[in-house]
Order: sequence, then structure tokens, then C-alpha cells
Amino acid sequence: MMAAVLKHWREAATLLLVSKSSKIVPNLVNGGGMQLQGVTSELSEYNYKILMLKRSSKSKFMPDVYVFPGGIAEDADFSTEWLDLYKKFGVSESQELLKSLTVSGEGPPMFSRRRNPEYEQIPSELAFRICAIRETFEESGVLIARKFEDKTALKNNFPQQPISGTSYHLESDEWRKRVDRNPEEFIRMCQTLNVIPDVWSLSEWSNWLTPTTLSMNAKKSGRRYDTAFFLCILDHLPEALHDDKETVHLQWTAPDTLLNVYNKYKGGLAPPQIYEVCRLLNFQNVENLHRFAWERALKNRVKQYFPVVMVCEDGIIVVYPGDELYPTDPDRVGENSPISIECSIEELPNKFPVMNRMLVKGPHWVNTSAGDGQVIPNFHHETLSDSASSKL
Repeated sequence: MMAAVLKHWREAATLLLVSKSSKIVPNLVNGGGMQLQGVTSELSEYNYKILMLKRSSKSKFMPDVYVFPGGIAEDADFSTEWLDLYKKFGVSESQELLKSLTVSGEGPPMFSRRRNPEYEQIPSELAFRICAIRETFEESGVLIARKFEDKTALKNNFPQQPISGTSYHLESDEWRKRVDRNPEEFIRMCQTLNVIPDVWSLSEWSNWLTPTTLSMNAKKSGRRYDTAFFLCILDHLPEALHDDKETVHLQWTAPDTLLNVYNKYKGGLAPPQIYEVCRLLNFQNVENLHRFAWERALKNRVKQYFPVVMVCEDGIIVVYPGDELYPTDPDRVGENSPISIECSIEELPNKFPVMNRMLVKGPHWVNTSAGDGQVIPNFHHETLSDSASSKL
């Protein structure tokens, strides 16, 4: 049995890779689908960019949409060889530093559940960070890793002070091709190059489980994912290139510019990406974003976001954790019919005012969080109209 395979879904990891930048005019890029031509010539309000990748039209899950880099976890991410590699980084350092990944207690099921004995040697919090870094490397060529001797930032009041991620530049793409063919080559590469995945610079950001209603046709083939979202801040813009297999286009773009494009082209982003980018709209300054993510991770573990469909008298809504309508024990398997509410859409906000929900083909209503210390997404930002949010 594989380390990250369950009966109804697989586990995965995604990386919100953020690079510091000046508030500049968005770059014009070429490529099909969502693109930046003619969107705006105004300066971005934000001093950072996010790495976005467009999935291939041949993808069986979410084709032709822009996503953060990431993918399914592999057995190699849970290999005990990683523990040996981190010991080479420094025995005492590795023991203490790895503890910092779980400073705030037990996390959601994908972090806390029991696995087969051969996969329990390595903490899930470490394995999924390795997965996110490996998948980012495969899909974009950006390797978030540090040399064995590079411990300066980790000795400077870590983990109380946030640290920026370190990207390691490879002159050739040979290792990238090898890792793409076989995930076990990722640890071979690190051993050969004397580098270590920079897991300490990744903060837990969110956790999304694919809703059953969005995957009914793929249910039998298991295309549902329980995905850990991590955030990593870089102080530079690394070279990046899509792999031309899983991903066919790549761009670094500010969150407000990204939503401007989304609004203009009426689509092109996966649902969790829209929700998370709208969270980022709360932070115009990358230093504030970094500080928030870091301090939150010291105090809170993320909660699993599993969207639940409910049927009103005159429409359909989707509710998220924190909403007062969210069920205590949601049907994560999809065995039951959607929950019915004896209420019209118009009556909802007054009758059930604690909201973290969206109207299908309509706007979001969010005035509360899931209780995990995360910020409320800003769906009222001027770059995002109701027509854009209706695409979620």
C-alpha cells in the first residue's frame, strides 16, 4: 500500500511560492488561455509575485487552468533516507529543527493519521514539505534547497523569526528529468549535490479536500485529493520554466494583477487558487505576509477545508468550515444527497449570519474564518467582481 493513498482520495502537497519584487507594471506574456496582454498598465499594489502554472489540456484533473505548483505525494517522500540526510545536515540541528515543523500541536487528518509502519518513521509534516518542494522542482525547475553548510538563517533565533526560502540553481536540467521520471531520484540528487530540501522556510497555509460534487465522474478513478498548501517567501526571483508536460505555461504575477486577468477572461483559475489568492489580497507588503504566515504557524495548525453543497429553496450554495451551516460531521465520501435548507437565497444572510459560503454561479459571502487563525479572503477587492467570483 502506498503511503499517501486512501480509499476515496490521494494526498498531495502544493506550494504558494512568493517572490519579493517592486511594485511594477505587469509583464506582458504570451500563451494561450489566461494571459496578461492588454489587461492594465497600472502599477500593482503589491510588492511580490506568485508562481502560477497552467495545466495541460490533456490533464485528467482540472485541465487548462492555472494552479500553484504541486502534486501527489509519493512513497519516496516518506523514505527513511531523508532522516539520514537531515542527520548529515547536523544531528542536533536536525532533531531540533524538525520539531519546529509541529510547534503548535496536532494537525488535520493528513498530518495526524496513522500510516503503515514503513511510512511512519518520517513525520508527515516533513514528508509533505518534501513533496511540495519536489513537485515544484519537477514542474518549474525551481529547487527550494540549501547547501549542507548553509545554516546561518536557521541559527538566528529560529523558529521565532521568519526565514526566506533558498533556491539552488542547477546549470543542467538533467536532474529535473530524472526526478520527473522517478521520484526516488530526488533524494539521490540531494545526496549527490550535498543539498537539503529547505523545509524550514515553508509555512502551513491551508488544507483542501476535493468536494465529492466536483468529482462524481472521477470518483471511481480516485481523482480526489487531500492537499496541504504551504507558503514560501523568496527574496529574489529565481529562473523558472514549465515542464511542457503537466504544465504548458508559467508566469510570476502579483495577486491583484492575477485577479484582473481572471476577471477579464472570465476564468482560468482553479477554485482553491481563487480562494487563496483572495486571502493574499489582505497583504500588500510581502514582509507583512511573511510575518503573518510565520506567527500563525507557531500558534495554529491548519484545518481541513472540505466544501459542502447545500440546496436552498431557489438555489445551491457551498459552505466552508466556520460557516454556521457547516455540518458537524460532513459527508466526505459522497454517500448521501446534498443537505436541504428551508430558506431562500435572499433570506440566508439574515437567518444564518455567520458566513463562509458561496452561491453557485454567484458571489462569496465570508465574514468568518475556520477558526485556525487564517485571514478572511478579500472577495470585495476592486480587481474581483461578482462575475469573477461566480466562476468558483
